[in-house]
Amino acid sequence: MYFEIVLCIGLIGTGLSVPWEAAAKGGNWPETHQRLINQTVQHRTDIQLIFLGDSITARWANVGRDVWAQHYASRHAYNYGIEGDRTENVLYRIEDKEFDSINPKVLVMKIGTNNLGDCTAPEISIGIYEIIRHLRAKLPNTKLLLLGVLPRDGNFGLKVEEINKIIAKFDDKKHVFFLDMSKHFSTAPGKEIPDLYDHDKVHLVLKGYQVWQQAMEPLLKSLLGEK
Repeated sequence: MYFEIVLCIGLIGTGLSVPWEAAAKGGNWPETHQRLINQTVQHRTDIQLIFLGDSITARWANVGRDVWAQHYASRHAYNYGIEGDRTENVLYRIEDKEFDSINPKVLVMKIGTNNLGDCTAPEISIGIYEIIRHLRAKLPNTKLLLLGVLPRDGNFGLKVEEINKIIAKFDDKKHVFFLDMSKHFSTAPGKEIPDLYDHDKVHLVLKGYQVWQQAMEPLLKSLLGEK
């Protein structure tokens, strides 16, 4: 990697999970993880497009369901978002059967916002890099559409911008394709467009999912090989 690992040792020995080391969670998380494994097994031959991420991705299933039904259902898309997921949780899921024996055309990934509170931008970026590395090993024929972390409240604006500048370097124009949608969701770092966000200034309302779809569509269409 082009940045130094030495910058990212701050969490080691603190008792906190490390963004680049796979970790499971408690609560309802194991049940949701198992449901996604079952989804993979049940639809193994049908899965062509995957959305992978945290609650913002998971809520395509409710808040964004109308946009999903119109633009993604016919493309054999499947949602692999889990509420509250961090980079280390996604790593665990990849290692533990969620993507075994499938061959989707494209995987859309957006992750990292839940790491913002206790990790540096380089630490989060290494976590994202490790996810890419594991996905490439598991899904060698799949094109990865890596989305930048979405803008959110002012406290994290500059950190989000820094992460997106780092992970943009992971775009190799062959297997990994980076898309930063920040300009569609904010007017400046830490200044999100209110009409697109829920009251928590993190999650999206329906209009936010419409903007996501519109911003991503040209690149997604190309990666899927659609005319």
